[in-house]
Amino acid sequence: MKKALVVAGIMAAMAWPAGVRAHEGHAHKVMGTVAVLDATHIEVDTKDGKKESYALSKDTKYLKGKVPALAADVKVGARVVLSVVGKEGKRTVTEVVMAGEEKH
Repeated sequence: MKKALVVAGIMAAMAWPAGVRAHEGHAHKVMGTVAVLDATHIEVDTKDGKKESYALSKDTKYLKGKVPALAADVKVGARVVLSVVGKEGKRTVTEVVMAGEEKH
């Protein structure tokens, strides 16, 4: 039951209009597939068909699941969850999370 509530909460947050949840100073989660990547920015194709572009910084952290990773581990076509913070009109990624390694 608790898991169903968490999933429902996440789905409701994702459905909320971007303009409403994109106020400055708070981290927002963006899920998508990497379309373009370079040293300074990342573009993702979101589930709703939009292409979103965000700045990367020297402070951006990279994770595979919960394990630290490198920027070089992020590849075009990878599914990611980005933590994005808006400040002074600029949206910067603070964390890129890729799928972790599955253990069998």
